[in-house]
Amino acid sequence: MEKTAKKKKQPRKIAEGDFVLIDYVGMVKDSGEVFDTTIEEEAKKANIYSERGRYKPLLVVVGERWVIEGLDKSLVGKKEGEEYTVEIPPEEGFGRRDSKKIVTTTIKKLRRAGYEGEVAPGMVITVNGAPAVIRAVVSGRVMLDFNPPLAGKTLKYNVKVHKIITRRKDKIKALIEKYLGDDIEKVNFRDEKEAIKIDMGDLALNKPDIHYQKRRIADDLIKYIDGIKEVDFIDKVVKEESEETNHEEKPHTSKGSTQ
Repeated sequence: MEKTAKKKKQPRKIAEGDFVLIDYVGMVKDSGEVFDTTIEEEAKKANIYSERGRYKPLLVVVGERWVIEGLDKSLVGKKEGEEYTVEIPPEEGFGRRDSKKIVTTTIKKLRRAGYEGEVAPGMVITVNGAPAVIRAVVSGRVMLDFNPPLAGKTLKYNVKVHKIITRRKDKIKALIEKYLGDDIEKVNFRDEKEAIKIDMGDLALNKPDIHYQKRRIADDLIKYIDGIKEVDFIDKVVKEESEETNHEEKPHTSKGSTQ
């Protein structure tokens, strides 16, 4: 009797709502200029490396627009371990250039608005809370472009799908790590089905800025983890024992000769 061959299990395809970890290199199609990447070596090669950057696979909840629309949509149907290249038109990237966002003002008006820095073509300045590129400076008049620098450009991304996260515990950890970075190693959490308890130790006390991340962590956990209704953060201050209290008195012994 002939044995029937077992069907090889097909790799799971990414669907909307999946948690995935990806690496990418983003570049302008026409010039090949790299403007963003999750890979440290590529950032250094393109002279865009920043010591504040986080160079590691990026968490994306597919369909939630955590990355630009074209990149987000391209992930659907891909498989774990797959590498691919996608071209993204302006409409699904940073939008088309809008002539209404290019305005002319004067250096005097910029000074009255509170801007005291240098004014030169190519500089990016903040005007009334919005970033703008100075396109030209002529006779005291300044042309400001409030379009995003990559507006109107077709982009190209080289992408690698590292992992599709399926386990609930791993999803929780990934959402916390999104905001805490490497400090995730100093944190413990407990999943109680309807609540998540996050023991921060003394992390938030030593790094006050992390307090601002707590709300974001809680919002994401409640939104993306099934059944979660509550997120509790626990901060601890532990009294450090002094050397005197740690020191155990030992019997004194000495070496010598007896007669």
